[in-house]
Formats: sequence, structure tokens, C-alpha cells
Amino acid sequence: MNCVFSNGPTKDFVVNPFTDLTLETGQLYIAAPYVTETNQLLSAANNGVSVKLLVGLNASTTPQALAAVHGIPNISIRYLTHRFHAKVYISDTAALVGSSNLTDGGLRSNREATIRLDQPDDLDAIVELRALFSELWEFAHVLTADKLKAFTETYNRVKQSGPGPDGLIEAAVGRAEPINVNVGSKTRKSERIFLEQLRRQVYEQYRPSFNEVTKLLQENQFRRPELEDVGAANETNRFLNWVRLTYAPGEQAWETAPNRTQDERRAEILRLGREWTKTDQDKIPTDYIDWLRRVQEIFGTSTGIDDASKEQLSEGLLSTHAFSEQARFVKGGRPNLPGAFWSANNEDVTKAKRTLKHLVHGGGNFIERLHDVLYDRSRKLAYFGMFCALELYGTIKPQDCPPMNGRMAKALRYLGFDVRGD
Repeated sequence: MNCVFSNGPTKDFVVNPFTDLTLETGQLYIAAPYVTETNQLLSAANNGVSVKLLVGLNASTTPQALAAVHGIPNISIRYLTHRFHAKVYISDTAALVGSSNLTDGGLRSNREATIRLDQPDDLDAIVELRALFSELWEFAHVLTADKLKAFTETYNRVKQSGPGPDGLIEAAVGRAEPINVNVGSKTRKSERIFLEQLRRQVYEQYRPSFNEVTKLLQENQFRRPELEDVGAANETNRFLNWVRLTYAPGEQAWETAPNRTQDERRAEILRLGREWTKTDQDKIPTDYIDWLRRVQEIFGTSTGIDDASKEQLSEGLLSTHAFSEQARFVKGGRPNLPGAFWSANNEDVTKAKRTLKHLVHGGGNFIERLHDVLYDRSRKLAYFGMFCALELYGTIKPQDCPPMNGRMAKALRYLGFDVRGD
């Protein structure tokens, strides 16, 4: 059996062992500075393989290849722009390491030197490669839709022939580099750490999981007639609310739920989706449509927030589940929550409006605005945490972020998704 592949005259093409990796694994970890070939990754993900793809954003990686797999369930993508040269492909039981990028040249036509590790004596080396990948992955940035757009626009502008295309691309998406004992400090600023944690939690956990459920419900016409006009995201929100209250009402049910494969999740979601369409215990509040309408009217535009009275702001916030849940921490419960909220925020209506407008309608990246609302003292609001922000923003702009709250997260965890439930 060959262990060295070079795309040479003997037809020892790297694509052959690479294909084997994608077919014989539950997880696939890939680090490649240059990426132009992602079709096999898409096929693997559609077959239930969990793929982590670490790419270099540069003039040799094509936006088309990344767009083909971006946002696909089971595929997470992060990027580096600087001092990233490792080419590593790892499955559950084997690995490839060498000179081959994830390109047509690397897999088929360039003369390469890539080694396959799949023997019992190779186990320690595979473990070391996994550790290397984990280190690189930790320091990489999440490839969000905004970053992919910026990369695409810059890539198209320079066409790999302009002055310093890699530098222009890095300027557009921001520098992302792995730790290096010879370069700079090993200590990262806390703000960057928090930002990356938020970006990963929203874009690598909550959004793809929520969207997977939405897709299955829509494809199988698992609908509730009373929710016909609320939109797919809000309908999924109500389904997950029902799952949480019906099948995972306590903490143990979701905390101890096992991670499931995509096929296992699909079967469970389809089973529960059928039941949800027929049950008369749908857990949908009678005034749920009114809640949505109130949130849209008050927070749907910057003008709506500006024009809202203190009482209207309170009513709008109470129309989201995550904010209402803050009543647990208030003596007297929900009726006293608005008073507690305004008292804890020094009755500063202007600050509350400024914060809410920044979150929902501000410029720039949503995750950075979310970070501002949660950690910037000049914007942070008492009794308004991450799920309050995610649910409010997602109700207004579900195309960017689903209307997530604690119940949604716990329901997703119960269904077998690898997400944080708190």
C-alpha cells in the first residue's frame, strides 16, 4: 500500500487517499492555506460527516469554493491570513500531511510530497496532528457572511494580479494568524477573545443548528396553521419551544442528551415535527402573534425605537421570552420586572434606546455590536443578557441570526446538536 503520494507518473494522485478520508470517517479536520476544491467536502457533510475547514484567505483561495460550503450544516469554516502554511487532512483513523493544498494542483496535477498515516504505529503522529490542528483552529477567525463578502469583493477587485493582493485581502478581512513563539506576545486581548467566542457560538453553533431544524420542518410541511404568517424562523422558534416544554422540561433532560449524528437528528426532528403538527398541546401562547407584532412595531426601525415611550419599550421587551425570563430574579415576578429593569438602569431611557438601536440597526458587524451590548459599560443594560439580545435581534432580522433564547438552545441540545444550552 502506498504511503507517499506525489501526483507522479505512477498515478499516485493525492486525491485518492483524500477521497478515502472523506468516506470513512465521522469527523474531518482540514487545514489548507490554498483552497479551490470543496465539492468532496460538501458531499461528506451531506452524508453526515462533521467537517472543520481551516483556510487561508489569500489570492490563491477562491471565494467560489468557500461560498459552495459556507453555511452548510455540518461544515464549520475558520480562516487565517498570515504565517499559515500547514497542509493537514485528518479523519477518525488516518491523516494526510505534506505539501498538498486543497486545490486541483495539490490533489491531481502538481508534483507533491504527501504522506498517508493510517497504520497502528502512526497513532501517536495522528494525535499530534490533531493537537496541531486544534491550536491553529483556536487562533483562527470564524468565516462569517460579512467576512466572506469582504474577501470576495477584494479578491474580485485584485484578480490575483494587482499590487500586493494578499495584503489587500488581509486589510479587508482583518489579520488572523496562529500563535508563534518567535512573533509577538502569546497573550491576546480579552475583547478579541470574547468576540471570537461570541462569533463561534452564534455562527458555528446556534445559527446552523437552528437553520437545520427550519429546513427539515419546511421540506416536510410540518406547519401549524395559526403560525402561517409569522415566518419560518419564528415558526421554528415555536417548535423548539414546544420541544423544550414537552420533552425537556427539566435541566437533566437536555444536559445529559447525547450528541447525535445528522441522520439521528433528522429522524428525531421528523418524529417530533409530525407530532407537533397534530397535538392540541402546542405550547403557543394565545397572544404570541400580538407579541411579534409589538416587537416589530417598536424595534423594527430606528424611528420606532426613538418614538417609543418608556412604557412601550417595557411592553416590547416583555414580548420576548428571554427578557420575560428575567422575572425569575425579581421579587414579585413579571409584574415588577419593568420597574426593576429601569431602576437598575438608572431610569435612563436615552441610554436604553441608544443601546437597542445600536444592537438592532447599528452599522458594522452584528457580533461586534452584540459584544458592545454585553460588555461595553456605556451600552450594557441590566437584565438584558445575551439571549435577550439574540432573540430581539433575531425576531427583527432572522436572515442574519435566528430568534434564539435559552429555551431554543436547550431544545437544540436535547435534539442532539453540539451547542451550549446556557
